[in-house]
Amino acid sequence: MAVKIEFLYSKATGRSPEAEEALRLALEATDPSIEVVYTEVDGMEDARAKRFLGSPSIRVNGVDVEYGEREPDEYQSGTRYYNTPQGWKPYPHARLIANAILEQQAREGATRS
Repeated sequence: MAVKIEFLYSKATGRSPEAEEALRLALEATDPSIEVVYTEVDGMEDARAKRFLGSPSIRVNGVDVEYGEREPDEYQSGTRYYNTPQGWKPYPHARLIANAILEQQAREGATRS
C-alpha cells in the first residue's frame, strides 16, 4: 500500500494557501509523487462523519499529522490551530507533515520486510 495524504478542509474556510504551501514543502522534502486527495467538509454532521478536527486537517494513511493515533473525539467544522515553532497558527508546520509522511513510510517499509 502506498502512502496517501488526505487534505480535509471546511467549506466555510476553504483551502488555506499557507496549509497548501506547508504540504507542498513537506512533499518536496519527502516524496513529491505521493497522492493527495482533497476533501471538503460541509457542516457539523459531515465533520462528525469524517472525524474532522477542524480546517485544515491533514492525514497520512488515515493518521492525523498532529495527533497521530491519539486523535481526540471532538469534531468541529471551524478553523483548526496548530502549535508551530512560530506559535499558534491556523495551519500545520511543513516539518509536522513531513515527519508524519516519514513515519508512515517507515511503517510501510517495516510491513514489507
